[in-house]
Amino acid sequence: MSNPAVATANGAPAAKPVEKTPSYAWPCLIVSLLAAVGIVFAWMWLPGITFPVFKNWLAENNAFFANPANFGLLSNVMGLVPIGALIMALPTTVLVRKFGAKATTLIGVGCAVVGGALSAAFVGGNFYVFLAGRFILGLGLSTTVVAGPTCVSMWFPDATRGRAMAIWSCWAPVGIFLSNFVNDGVYHLVGSNMANLQWVWVAVAAVFGVLFAIVFRDPRENERSQVSPERKPLKAVLKFFKSRQLWCLIIMFAIFNYMNYAFSQYLKTWLQTPEALGGFGWDATTAGLWGGLIVACGALAPIGGLILDKTPKDKKYLCVVVGILGLTICSALAFHAEFFIPYVIFFCIGNMMLNACCRPLVPTFVFKGGATAVAFGLSFLTLGQYAGQIVTSYALAPFNEGLTAASNVAINAKQAVLASGGTPADFGPAIGQAVQEALAQGIHVDPMLAFWALVPVGVVGCILAFGVKPSKKQAVGAPAGKPAEGEAAAQH
Repeated sequence: MSNPAVATANGAPAAKPVEKTPSYAWPCLIVSLLAAVGIVFAWMWLPGITFPVFKNWLAENNAFFANPANFGLLSNVMGLVPIGALIMALPTTVLVRKFGAKATTLIGVGCAVVGGALSAAFVGGNFYVFLAGRFILGLGLSTTVVAGPTCVSMWFPDATRGRAMAIWSCWAPVGIFLSNFVNDGVYHLVGSNMANLQWVWVAVAAVFGVLFAIVFRDPRENERSQVSPERKPLKAVLKFFKSRQLWCLIIMFAIFNYMNYAFSQYLKTWLQTPEALGGFGWDATTAGLWGGLIVACGALAPIGGLILDKTPKDKKYLCVVVGILGLTICSALAFHAEFFIPYVIFFCIGNMMLNACCRPLVPTFVFKGGATAVAFGLSFLTLGQYAGQIVTSYALAPFNEGLTAASNVAINAKQAVLASGGTPADFGPAIGQAVQEALAQGIHVDPMLAFWALVPVGVVGCILAFGVKPSKKQAVGAPAGKPAEGEAAAQH
């Protein structure tokens, strides 16, 4: 496909970028956001159900898990999605260059639907095919979250792009919240069947993909923002990627996702763990509601985006510093019941600012390269995002083992009561006795395993956040009329 024209038909220069947001930009933002949110359901249903519930279901419904050693594969259920996303991050730029941002978004949704369908069809049969489906889902996820904000950036001018892309950045927190909140209910609604649960989310992703295909279009000549839809050759935009600030932002974003993924994966399980073993002892519904609300605090990103838009250009890096500092403090307090309120506050600060700042700042550095450069920058950001998430499942495996064992104490006690003909009225004494036995065996939540896996990495992220600060020359500006390419991009 040839590149879009950058001049009018009679050879005149292209229209000047708009300063006012076109009215049709908002419907395009909404459907692009929904396309990504739809994939989150297919991706994050497991934390919404919790690992212990999934493990128990597999033991009863998949003969492969008659051998307890095979439960070691469960780390891959979440880990393979970011691995697929990592692999697809950079190739997505090639797809945007060749087919455009809209078509690439639809390719991403299509891959996610195919991957989700494979997982749904084989979760009770061939677990390796199920895992392959999770990997394919990751390919689609990455493609969508690179192409989606590229679509948005072309519609919104400088004055509103920060808050618009911050709204789009709510795709993960909103999706994770809804997943935590509704999955338990949907799971029981579909007969407590993991396959049926996944088919529901495959259908949702497909519907949102169709809606995006119908509503979204590229901006017309008189609707274009400073980010042109022009698809330049990749070689022509490499000069915009010599920025120290951009690379510090990308690496810091990987650290943010490494840390954040720990909370979204394990929070609901922790909230359901018995109090005496280090949790809160909440039922699944309460844990789903409050856990979902907490991990959805990234939905506050539009507030952070407004702060970013109002912050002077040479001070925008401070928004990034505040965000990663908040998440690092949160990590030091995490999984300690006595620090729950400050933990939540700092978690919200970190998510609000980093979800608001990281994606919107990428076009700031590379906007002169058009859609190709923005997609390439977002590809690197997505590469960092899923590189961070891949590490989380494995680095926190010892913490997850202790957390899962502690959470299973209550689950197994309830199941034993029901199996022996008891009623929910008998749950309390049975759980109490099981907790005492667990304590005697040394089973409990150990927050320090999470502390040492998260906080030192957060400190590195804080250092990198200061690296996003413009150099003195960039802050002052190049000589009038002769800005260097890279400096001009960084000043924008």
